[in-house]
Amino acid sequence: MQTENKQPIDRSTLKEIIYYATLAPSGHNTQPWLFTLEDNSITITPDFRRHLPVVDPDDHALFISLGCALENLVIAAQHFGYGSEIRFDLDDESEKIIIELRPEEGNPDEHLFEVIAKRQSTRRNYDGKPIPAGDLEALEVAAQKDGVMFRLFTEPSEIEPLIDFVKEGNRLQFGNKDFVNELVSWIRFKKSAAESLGDGLNSASMGAPWVPQWLGKLFVKMTTSEKEAQKTADAIKSSSALMIFIAEKDDKLTWIRLGQSFERVALKATALGIKHAHVNMPCEEVSVREKMQKHLGLKGEQPLLLLRIGYAEARPRSYRRPVKEVLHSPERSSTKGWIFVGF
Repeated sequence: MQTENKQPIDRSTLKEIIYYATLAPSGHNTQPWLFTLEDNSITITPDFRRHLPVVDPDDHALFISLGCALENLVIAAQHFGYGSEIRFDLDDESEKIIIELRPEEGNPDEHLFEVIAKRQSTRRNYDGKPIPAGDLEALEVAAQKDGVMFRLFTEPSEIEPLIDFVKEGNRLQFGNKDFVNELVSWIRFKKSAAESLGDGLNSASMGAPWVPQWLGKLFVKMTTSEKEAQKTADAIKSSSALMIFIAEKDDKLTWIRLGQSFERVALKATALGIKHAHVNMPCEEVSVREKMQKHLGLKGEQPLLLLRIGYAEARPRSYRRPVKEVLHSPERSSTKGWIFVGF
């Protein structure tokens, strides 16, 4: 049951909601988002200073990350007693997501809220144990979102061809000096750097020791594309299943919705004790994506996220910037291009 919201929402509550939004995943943990607070709303805008021009030239991964943050925000708002009306203004001149909040009773997603702070991309080999059919079905239900297709692969005969695509993408990426330089710029090899910057991929979360920045950079640049490809293939073979998120349209709104779908699946998996990690190389390399697209029987639809899932111990968490660093001052904007989505 909804009631009219006449009183401004306390700013501390809005900031608490934003805190949970910032725990969303993003490419290389770049955290490419800014938040604007108003009396009864929060606006999310992309922070293009944090985009990845080599691995994500069209910014589809950036908008997927915004979708992940949006889903966390909506779930957190429910926890604090607020429903969300979402408006998308995605014109090139004004790209934003506006979330209007109003009191609402009931919270069907409380079980997802409880694991927002526990969810992580767990980059390690898994134990290979099969996932119960009921849990796989729960992931499929969580993935449901307009414009997004979701597929699970559990049989070795289904997974082996996908491993080949992953290895091909890996070889292309680690054979590309620009890709390696971009990746290295976002790895925090030293603990003090990870703590002070609050972003990027840190050594501990990747299962490596803390080392001086220069030594870490040297180690990554000495890694061969074949070695990295085999390492990723072995990680997949240790996993219980692969899952792919597919965008039916190649536009910003669909990318955002795909991010929402992925985040709900990731949270549901976390609640079920299932870990996940990206093996997104064939989605990021367009030539390999086209091959995988054909293999999957797709036409215009784009496979944009590939992940492995299974069981393993957690690793140290990646860092996040404090809320004060992602706040943006309110500014006047046009309503042109808004798409209304219900509560």
